[in-house]
Order: sequence, then C-alpha cells, then structure tokens
Amino acid sequence: MSTLNQQKPGNTDSTMLRDLVPLNSLTDARFREISTDIHTETIGAGRFLFGAGDCDNRSIYLLDGEVNFIDANGRVTGIVSAGTEPARHPLANQQPRLVSARAATRCVIAVLDSTLLDVMLTLDQTAYKRPATTPAERDTGAGTGEDWMTRMLHSPAFIKLAPVEIQRLMHTLTPVTASAGDKIIRQGEEGNYFYIIRDGKCSVTREIPNQSWDVPLAELSDGDCFGEEALVSDACRNATVTMLTDGHLMRLSKTQFLELLKKPLVHYVDLGEARSLVENGGTWLDVRLPDEYSNAMENSLNIPLADIRNKTSDLPTDRSYIICCDTGRRSAAAAFLLSQRGFEVNVLEGGLNALIPVNTPNPATITAAPAPVVSPESNQPYDWCIEPIDASKPAASRLDDPPGLSELEALKQQRDELEKRIRELEMQLALKSITTTTT
Repeated sequence: MSTLNQQKPGNTDSTMLRDLVPLNSLTDARFREISTDIHTETIGAGRFLFGAGDCDNRSIYLLDGEVNFIDANGRVTGIVSAGTEPARHPLANQQPRLVSARAATRCVIAVLDSTLLDVMLTLDQTAYKRPATTPAERDTGAGTGEDWMTRMLHSPAFIKLAPVEIQRLMHTLTPVTASAGDKIIRQGEEGNYFYIIRDGKCSVTREIPNQSWDVPLAELSDGDCFGEEALVSDACRNATVTMLTDGHLMRLSKTQFLELLKKPLVHYVDLGEARSLVENGGTWLDVRLPDEYSNAMENSLNIPLADIRNKTSDLPTDRSYIICCDTGRRSAAAAFLLSQRGFEVNVLEGGLNALIPVNTPNPATITAAPAPVVSPESNQPYDWCIEPIDASKPAASRLDDPPGLSELEALKQQRDELEKRIRELEMQLALKSITTTTT
C-alpha cells in the first residue's frame, strides 16, 4: 500500500477513535494505552489500502473519504463512506482478505495491530470477571495498576500468545513483595521461578571465577522479565538478580512457565524441516562457544548463548533462524530470548548430537578418509564432520552392550564437570565482551 503521509493521532482523532468498534468497549485506561499504538495514514485517490488474499494482521478504519471494495474480477462490490455506521468497524477485516480495498477519494485511515487489540480486549474482559482485589494483591499492591501489563505485552514474545493463553497467564501469576537489597535469584542455584517486574528496579550481575567482584550485566525495571534461561535450558542460574529499590514482582513456577510460555514460544523442528527452512531463506544460528564451532552446519552464524542479548541488534530481522547446539538445551534458551525480541526462530530437535547415525563407525578405527555419511531422507551428506578421538582410550560401548552402573555414574560426573566448565567459559566470554565494549 502506498501512503502520502503518516502521523500520530491528535486530540480530535482520539475523539473519533473512541467511537470505533470495538475500541469503544475498552476502559478509559486501556484505551489511553492502546491509542499510542494507533497511527493515521493519508491515502491518495486510486491507491489500494490492501489486496485480496493479504494477511497483514491490521485493523483498518476509515476516518475520512470513501473506499471501494473490489472483487477478483475488478468489479466494485461495496462502498464505505467516512461517518457512516460501516466505517465504525474495521474494513473487510477477515484474514486472509476476501476483497481488495481502493481509495475512491483522498482518504484518511487509522491502523492498529489486530493482535494487540485482541490482547487489550481480553485483558479488559478478564478483569471484569475477577474480584476487585484478592488478599494477596491487597498485601502487595498488585491490584492498584496494570501499566506493567501493557509494557510487558508490547514484548514481541507475549504478543505471539493467543488471547486465551494470555488470560491463563494473567490468572496464574502470583504477586510477591520485594525490598531493596533482596536477592531474587542467585547465580549457581537451581531455577524455580520466572519473574516479571510490576514496579521497582533490579540489577543483574555475574560472578566471574577468580575475581573478587561481580560484573554488572543489566538494570531492569517495570514490565521487564528475568529468570527464563535456567528454566528453558534446565540449567543452574547464570547470574544474580538483586532489588535496587522496593518493589513488587509477579512470578510463575517452573512448571507453569514451561506450560504457559516455553511451549507456545519455543518451536522444534527435525533435520528435514530445518533444511527446508534454510532452502527458503532461513539461517543456521549456532549458539555454542567458538571452540565448539568446528563441526558446525554449513553457512551458519555463531553467537554463543552468553552473547545473544548483546548481539541481537546485529541479526537481520528479515529471515527465520534455526538454532542449534550439541543437545538443544542452549538452543531452547536462545530461542526464547530471541522470541522475546521479535525474531522468528526454530530449534533443531535433539541438537547436533542427534544427527550422528547409529551405525557411524568408531573414528578410532578409521585409517583413511571416509566417504561422507549420507542422509537416507534427503540422499545428501550430513553437514557435520567426525572429530578425531584418542585411540588409546576405549571405544564407546555398543547399544547391545550397555554400560554398568559405575560407568553411568562416571559418565554423569563427566557430564556435570563439562557443563560446569562450559558455564565458566561462558562467564569468561561475557566478561571479555563487556570489557571490550567498555574500553
């Protein structure tokens, strides 16, 4: 659609907008919040507002002028004039669009994201069904204002949730009172809650091995979220969050978080689906450390999980990303973080380790360069390489010869030590990144 001018609505426009359907059903407070997301456009005569088949997720209202609806044969099937009852409703609001809309005269329209409008309506309708305040809300002050909700819902992650999911989320959140100096989460502890700041400020710091001071990472305020990484990746907390002021938080337990937020926002794909996404313009994003990146997917980007927050501004937003690591745990955490920032992301299910075929020979027995292992589904070589191993060590046990209990315990211990080492390396990498940025 071509436009000649775009502007924020003024006072007169706000009065007109208040009468539109279903904006007229919103509470005054909710309408004030959503009105900042409405913009007006001036359309020249003969130009199209939208075309048949469009899925633009926009609610478009006619404020001035006249619009013709055009069918697939180019015939005018309807006319809407500003100031009439049909103009109070969104124009041909079905998705995909059933008809095209063309300006018969110079027109002024108001445009609003349909999902945001649906979310606001859901919040209002949910509020009507709830008691004014619960005892917990009276104790914490959590029922005294909902501006934090609006700021939170402007996050691209939450806007992706269906209204019914947002309704469940709002009913499940538990209010918590916090005082300045309280440590809400501590580095190294097991993750148990996801938090949203209703009001107040927090600092995020990370302890670096062999250092006597903690590295400041961020400062959070109303509407910001934290605590999701440990829950998504099922790992220990990688930072400490401390209250800088008195405030109120809303929290979800780990089980509630995984059900209400992770499941809708983290989408898994198998290798075949991932390849198809890449063929259609997607990009592999490997979130392992640089030293682990030797057996990476072809033409992939490498941004370690610890750097995701700081590097999102460098990622193009015009493509989807297929996120991978060895097991998929770090990928899930990265996917949640990128979803919060509006990126279209998928996670390679099972990680890169799951791509190694069962019948792959022991590399210790290979004396010559082997032929590429071919995927039976695509008849194409897998995009990974076999790393050489120490031939002096015993080969891995076969599937028909499972290890004993002591061997399993030893493997678990090795895994725990490796994960601890990885976390230390990630912390060092984060410190290096912060130091480089500061200097």
